[in-house]
Amino acid sequence: MRIAIGEFKQETNTFARTPTEVEHFRNFHLWYGDDVIANARDTNCEVAGFLDVCEPAGHELLPTLAAFALSSGAVTAHAYRTIRDDLLDRLQAQQPFDAVLLALHGAMVVEGEDDPDGATIQAVRELIGPDTPFVVSMDLHANITQRCIEHADAIVGFRTSPHVDLRDTGQRAARVLVRWLSGEVRPVMAAVKLPMITPASTHVHSLPGPFQRLMEASAAAERDGVLSTTVFTVQPWLDIEEMGFATVAVTDGDAEQVERVACDLAEQAWAERDAFMEITLVPPDEAIERALANPAKPVILSDLADGTGAGSPGDATAVIAALLEADPPKTALVCVRDPDAVEAAIAAGVGGDVDLLVGGKLDNVYNQPVRYTGTVEFVGPASFRFGGGGYTGVEMEMGPSAVVRHNQIHLLIMSRSVFTVDPEMYRAVGLEPADAQIVVVKSHIQFRAGYDPIAAEIILLDTPGMSTDHLERLDWRRIPRPMFPFDDGIPFTPVVMRPH
Repeated sequence: MRIAIGEFKQETNTFARTPTEVEHFRNFHLWYGDDVIANARDTNCEVAGFLDVCEPAGHELLPTLAAFALSSGAVTAHAYRTIRDDLLDRLQAQQPFDAVLLALHGAMVVEGEDDPDGATIQAVRELIGPDTPFVVSMDLHANITQRCIEHADAIVGFRTSPHVDLRDTGQRAARVLVRWLSGEVRPVMAAVKLPMITPASTHVHSLPGPFQRLMEASAAAERDGVLSTTVFTVQPWLDIEEMGFATVAVTDGDAEQVERVACDLAEQAWAERDAFMEITLVPPDEAIERALANPAKPVILSDLADGTGAGSPGDATAVIAALLEADPPKTALVCVRDPDAVEAAIAAGVGGDVDLLVGGKLDNVYNQPVRYTGTVEFVGPASFRFGGGGYTGVEMEMGPSAVVRHNQIHLLIMSRSVFTVDPEMYRAVGLEPADAQIVVVKSHIQFRAGYDPIAAEIILLDTPGMSTDHLERLDWRRIPRPMFPFDDGIPFTPVVMRPH
């Protein structure tokens, strides 16, 4: 049979001010036609999982496009329409086909549209008609809406955070579809929405805690005809109306069972809400002192409030300022996004001395530029491929970049925002994280996939920024109320969402 496949992903932070344009999709990847398969094959992404399952089953895959932009502010209406319409046109051109597999993130927001992922699912459904099987994979930080449930036949989400099961999730979604096409199963889906959001740094599957317990419960529920279950813990920086955790279940034709499973998982998630609030964040000066006192290395400092995978711009300066104040006697690696500072370093050249004002230009709400003087150690274009468990094999372009050294501080300055979660980023410019005492990343969770194997210690920082775990400090205006953790005494009774 013929199966159309595609990808359209971006995770929005509505508190971030930098809009996402078409060029930002091109900066990560925007592939068309056969390039989708060629570039995705053998990487840790959902499309690779689609290939793993569908090709051996003898199905013909019809690639449309694969678009992925780094997390940032809302996608512009023009960028969304451009890519969505291209996706629809390419689907139309591939007809006739027997089914659709689509990889979405689930937490995209567009100017004037809170639920573009749901809008995309609806548009695809309207194109392919009510009877064509349509299965979607999503990040577990997706914000599941009634429109998503209304128009997709099955939604299958990640189970790991840091996300190391992207390819596996693609396989799980594809297996539901392939079993359906063979006549073995007939999926039905239900979901429950919860009035809760929680700090992202507690969403870690590898550490004992509420998230791990929910992921284990979700996996355990897949028995006796249950085809898929996901607890969607939603990324928390979405100030939109239909916001909150969700649970999604897919069963083989059993409408009563699917509702029961979705409700049971929702009740478990609600019971864990207080445990999700147990976070420990350390001021940067204290964290640096602690890192320098550790006889082992490297110590990873997570500047999560400027998490580039959480939509922050990557140009916060609190950690840079704290390092300059501490003037550590041991090697420290830190990074910042600042194309103007890169240009100044390129002009000075390797070996030249520079006096820069770095960072605090995109996030000028919580951070200000910091004066940084030093000697240029590296200039030039830079890129890296993920080598850790997450996004393995996928390439990121850092754009023109520079390394400027101030005593033992090595500052990597990039032109583009990238996921800072893999040691390969620093290695791409000649810096070795394993040899440093302090390594700074801008990430809540995903960095653990790359750094856990070498980290002597991990410290989460208490810094200002657009992706802070101090959710109460953000200017919420549109989320439904009451909402945990902002309101007390919230009654919760699961209400099932099903296609009408």
